[in-house]
Amino acid sequence: MNTIDQLLMQLPGLAPHYTKHPFFHDMVTAMIVASLISIGLNIAIAMLRKKTTDFEKMGQVMRETNEWRKQYTAAIKKQDRPRIEELKKKQAYVNKMSMEMQQQQMRPMLLYMIPSFMLWIFVFPAIFGATTAISPIQVPWIMCSTSQVLSDSQIDNTGTHKGPCLMPGEVFLWGWFLITSFAFSGIISKVTKTTMPSLTGN
Repeated sequence: MNTIDQLLMQLPGLAPHYTKHPFFHDMVTAMIVASLISIGLNIAIAMLRKKTTDFEKMGQVMRETNEWRKQYTAAIKKQDRPRIEELKKKQAYVNKMSMEMQQQQMRPMLLYMIPSFMLWIFVFPAIFGATTAISPIQVPWIMCSTSQVLSDSQIDNTGTHKGPCLMPGEVFLWGWFLITSFAFSGIISKVTKTTMPSLTGN
């Protein structure tokens, strides 16, 4: 365990309280059920976004912003001073509309992320245990490292392992939540028609 991990684990209330006797004993079942919960939560945030976001207005703001940027870039390339000054006068309006759009995007995310992470860090570990999958590709922070395995696999005074990591590549529960969230968020957004307009879109 590196120095940063050691410091984080010392902060009161930050370290997840994993159970040594989870409800789902085998990793395959835990992985599947945790994935379904993650997908369900992603569908919930998509529905929340659909109710709190005006996608039509957002698309219009994106188009206006992109058009302004194209015109401004073209004016700078041509060194068209009158046109540059004219477009600068509209910059405040463009920035204001972009800020409103960002706030509209962030509102459902804040309503979702805080309770979601509270569940995955403090509640679900008592149900699923510490790890829910094994990955052949080592990713720092969200998976057990070799140094963590060497430390956790030691036996303490009670006859149990000191920590949850028994094999390199084991994916922590919250890490599996992030992986499944990123993997399915795009698909869910397309199905629920809640895909956010792109700033670089046409």
